[in-house]
Amino acid sequence: MITRKKFSTEFKQKIGMEIASGVSTAGEISKREGISATTLYKWRDRYTGHQLIPDEAELWELRKQIRDLEETVSEQALQIHILKKTQKIMEQLKKQERSSGSISPQALESKKVVKR
Repeated sequence: MITRKKFSTEFKQKIGMEIASGVSTAGEISKREGISATTLYKWRDRYTGHQLIPDEAELWELRKQIRDLEETVSEQALQIHILKKTQKIMEQLKKQERSSGSISPQALESKKVVKR
C-alpha cells in the first residue's frame, strides 16, 4: 500500500510562491522535493492564485537577483584568479629571459673575435 505524504499549508504556499515568482521551475522543485509537477502547479494555483502579494513578489524577485549576482561574482572571482596566475607566470618567464640573457648577433661576433 502506498502512503501519501501530508504537507502543511505553509509549505504548499511557499512552494506555490516559488513557482509563481519564477525563482525555481516546477521541474526543479519536483526533483528536489519528490513531488509531481502537476501537484506543484495545483498548489501554485490554489495558494497564490497566480498573483503574489506585491511584497512577496518583490522578495522572491530580489532573491532570484541575488542568486544571479552571486553566480556572476563567483565567475568574475575565478577569472580574476586565473588572470593573476597568468600574470605571475608571465613575470617569471620575463625574469628568466632577462637573467639568462638572449644572445644578440653582435655578442656572437665579439665572442668569435676574442676566441681567435
